[in-house]
Amino acid sequence: MEAVCKKCGGTKCVKSGKVRNKQRYNCKLCGYNFVLVDKREKVGPEGKALAVLLYSTGKASYGFIAKLFNVSRPAVLKWIRTIGKGLTEPSVDGEIKEVEIDEMWHFLNKKNEKYGSGEPWIAVQIKPSDGLLAIVLLKQLKNSTKN
Repeated sequence: MEAVCKKCGGTKCVKSGKVRNKQRYNCKLCGYNFVLVDKREKVGPEGKALAVLLYSTGKASYGFIAKLFNVSRPAVLKWIRTIGKGLTEPSVDGEIKEVEIDEMWHFLNKKNEKYGSGEPWIAVQIKPSDGLLAIVLLKQLKNSTKN
């Protein structure tokens, strides 16, 4: 049985070791490495987008997505990076203000140890639709600069 390259269709292919206990071939015309009988399923763009959506919403880890699609964890990371590069920088429609909340403290496990801050925070006020108002508070970084 003569191996035919899956990429260029060339017939000048030589054996090139084994991978997943199957014979691997190398095409001398284009340099492509391939296995003749590869039953792994390829994940299409819709599946990759679903995987990125699951990860970005915090509902699934790399490991869970890899098991779900029967791929490796590095493959999932590659999908996320590839799709992420194509996204535009998010914009904020609301006005950004700096507020200082004094004496914002809370207690953990009913202990007398205080955790909190009286430092400046960044507040973004957004009106997503009529009757709704969202305020997002972000802690200001020590080394950040104001624009």
